[in-house]
Amino acid sequence: MPYGKKDLPYPYNQDLVGIVTRIKGVRESTRAALVNSLKVASYLKAGVNLVEQNLGPSPSSSISSADSRYAYWSGFQFLSERSLMREAATLDPPYLRQKGVGPYRSTWASHDDYLSDLLAFQFHAINYAPKYGTEMGSRGHLLSTADSLVEAVKRSAYHELQAILRMPQFRLQLIVSATADLNDGIHNSIANNYAAALEPWMRIYESTLAARGLRLRNGVTMRQFVDMLAAITEGFAIRQLGDPNAGILGEPESNLAGMAILGIIDAYTEPIVKSGN
Repeated sequence: MPYGKKDLPYPYNQDLVGIVTRIKGVRESTRAALVNSLKVASYLKAGVNLVEQNLGPSPSSSISSADSRYAYWSGFQFLSERSLMREAATLDPPYLRQKGVGPYRSTWASHDDYLSDLLAFQFHAINYAPKYGTEMGSRGHLLSTADSLVEAVKRSAYHELQAILRMPQFRLQLIVSATADLNDGIHNSIANNYAAALEPWMRIYESTLAARGLRLRNGVTMRQFVDMLAAITEGFAIRQLGDPNAGILGEPESNLAGMAILGIIDAYTEPIVKSGN
């Protein structure tokens, strides 16, 4: 049974023009067709599989010393060309099972070009897990409607921290951020990823403050407020990854991230004073 682009799961069935930009092709029409082909989607899927296997909650340790000579950055041995070829040869339909290096090298001029496209794809807004979006909506509802804002913040922070720790993209972003040159174009992809992640939280915080009769103090913007809370959460996630026995995560009612976020809320919000009072 022949498969087409529409048979692929989300987000591989989306238009990747403007995301995948490093493939070969003299004519623009040829490149545009290749970008949205099963072939490119399959190589992206193979790379994403390797990221999830090696940067997920239970990382794999299948990297051989022979692969290290293909490493792009020191933290990317698992994304060597050889590892990618092995993974691409195991894909199931509707992806194409690619064998040998011929199809790969006819699509990207170099392994660095492929990695640039893979990272742009991974950090694009379309790759934000639908499940995470559902969980975020639930936490937003809790923040606005729970009897106790304090308890709601603690529980939301606890589950948000757990969600971040489960994301291979978060660990991938840490590696890329620490190793990319200052002017490396990958920073644009990371910036777009932050924009996609924080925009929904901005709406959640706006509705939460309104429901709780609070507003931001003069001189503090919602963007600054969201960035502060995101930085706190990510900082605790980094500490938890590096020092899991430090008790950072704790319990929902006593986790440190929740306590820190409550401190920010207390410092930068105030009750809305109704006119006439």
